[in-house]
Amino acid sequence: MQFITSRQNKAVKEVILLKDKKYRRKLRKFVTEGYRFLHEAVNSGAVIEHVFFSSDTAMEDRNELVERLGPEVRLYEIPHELFMQMAETDTPQGVLAVVRMPETELKTIFKEGFRGLVLDSIQDPGNAGTMIRTAHALGFDAVVATEGTVDLYNGKVLRSTMGSIFYIPVLENVKPEDIFALSREKSIRVISSRLENARPCQGVDLTGNFFIVVGNEGNGISEIFHEKSDEFVKIPMPGGAESLNAAVAASILMYESNRQQAAGL
Repeated sequence: MQFITSRQNKAVKEVILLKDKKYRRKLRKFVTEGYRFLHEAVNSGAVIEHVFFSSDTAMEDRNELVERLGPEVRLYEIPHELFMQMAETDTPQGVLAVVRMPETELKTIFKEGFRGLVLDSIQDPGNAGTMIRTAHALGFDAVVATEGTVDLYNGKVLRSTMGSIFYIPVLENVKPEDIFALSREKSIRVISSRLENARPCQGVDLTGNFFIVVGNEGNGISEIFHEKSDEFVKIPMPGGAESLNAAVAASILMYESNRQQAAGL
């Protein structure tokens, strides 16, 4: 393990640069913080390049993680003050890592019975992370984010996924036109969520080969999804609320899909 004291060290500078989404996209890397998150990265087989430990971290926690890392992972110990400059959270656990983004292409995610979730210009990091986490939990095959959606590899989104980002294919900055092209090629239905001229979710077939599209928190789905979707779905709200939180809506629709599958509908 190498001991680093300078902010000018190349590995340290890379972590600081990766706080900016421009560099994350350019380098195809992101930063994770915390022991739980790193254990999830290891469990999933994610490619970890560097791991940094604050000098004040507990040796027992550090050794447990190091034992699970491959010999190709470069390990560094740094002073607490420098670690705080690299970390994003106010009370970090004293460990962070640089991880490569998986190289997943839209054309590779399809399989028979495919169920995908589309985040259409979702802006809130907590919503985006929760939607990824729920898609993973409920066995969906992929999460696809259109252009205009919050950066899915920023720290707030990552923390909201609770590690699910490592277990489900996630694609960013996808053009709606490409989603429709794949849908035509593979006979995948595009089912968009909206309130007007839509059928209750219990009456829409959500058992396979579809994308569910959930739109922006304030404006709903983009115009192209209004124009080209195969079906429109809504969630009945007998209590009379005007709308639901985007992540809650996505979760209900995905759970309804699981209910239908379990019932053999």
